[in-house]
Amino acid sequence: MTIGAKLPSPARIAVILPHVYRGGTFRGAKLLAGALAAGALQFGSDAEIIFAHLDSPSFYPDDEFSDLPANVKRRTFAWRIMRNHEAARACLYAGVDVKLKHDVYQVPDDQITQFLDCDLWVIVSDRLEFPLIPLRPHVLMIYDYLQRYENVIGSEDYEQRLVDRNGSATAVLVTTNFTKSDAKQFIGLPASQVRKVPMLIPDFTAADRSITRGDKLPPYFIWTTNTAIHKNHGNALRALQAYYDIYEGKLECRITGFNTEKLLTSDNPYLASLKAALPSENTLKTKIKIEGELPDTAYLALLKNASFLWHPARVDNGTFAVVEAAWFGVPSLSSDYPAMHEINQQFNLQLNWMNSDNPHDMARQLKLMETDYEMLRKCLPSTEDLSAHSVEQYAVDYWLAIRDFL
Repeated sequence: MTIGAKLPSPARIAVILPHVYRGGTFRGAKLLAGALAAGALQFGSDAEIIFAHLDSPSFYPDDEFSDLPANVKRRTFAWRIMRNHEAARACLYAGVDVKLKHDVYQVPDDQITQFLDCDLWVIVSDRLEFPLIPLRPHVLMIYDYLQRYENVIGSEDYEQRLVDRNGSATAVLVTTNFTKSDAKQFIGLPASQVRKVPMLIPDFTAADRSITRGDKLPPYFIWTTNTAIHKNHGNALRALQAYYDIYEGKLECRITGFNTEKLLTSDNPYLASLKAALPSENTLKTKIKIEGELPDTAYLALLKNASFLWHPARVDNGTFAVVEAAWFGVPSLSSDYPAMHEINQQFNLQLNWMNSDNPHDMARQLKLMETDYEMLRKCLPSTEDLSAHSVEQYAVDYWLAIRDFL
């Protein structure tokens, strides 16, 4: 494929968030944009970074971007769907010589130039309903391939569409060897098309200083989750029941995260089955408290005062929540799977492990965390050690990962 003539310096890169993501993916996209901006500057390259998100003020009010670097510009867009002949005409006008094989395509429409003023599109995830019009080279930032392990999508042809979306990308970026292996073995990408970059963490110094640890709060631990199937809610609830009823657990469980307020009230068949499995009279009703999705400051205050953080998911690319917890002096109990071991090793978190397929083992480990969390605090890495993994430290790695595609 011949891409149209290069635009004059500076190089312009669009970091595009394709869905209304919250939580870790949203945070990761902002960190990615910041890393590219800082990396270009550190490397001495002239570049402009644009952070693009769907035009949804209710989901993305301005204060959600207070942590976006000042040198990263924001742009809203909506997806535009085109039939093959429309997409072919768009490519012709853009000077892109390519034969289109699909019936339907999608393009990010910013009401300006459909991002044709950018030299490279970086799409945060491969969750695209239709193939992307190849108007510009594009890179996918992939955090996991859950489809290999969970039936998260009902469509029978979804796996093939996933392969097509990844295969058509100029390159795929991943943050763990676990996901890198999936990209090659599950999706079938050649090694040259997959590039691993370090996991990034923001600087929590200011937030840490503004939050004090409370002494009069009832002791609790945090379960940060969402309503996705791989979060292992069934075993987690069974583990909580055993923790309270068999092991006489004393700590409350505070549940936080996107959509968690619907965890036990939703009509969704999967979530409804969780509620149906709970006994009508249960210690859980008095011991767990669903906080829902909290503003960052409220969540961090809740986190800093927690005894520990609990991560009972079955499998994914790992959770940033355990790194965040360590920064605030809070140890974590995690399911034992490869991506979490990578995170544990990279950040030296001294995680504690449990078998996510065995609710009784999960309950036993919860009880051990209840008795040992004060001691475990002393084993956590310092904020200085964690700062070594900041955006500024790894920015050049990100810039070098995409520079060849400009």
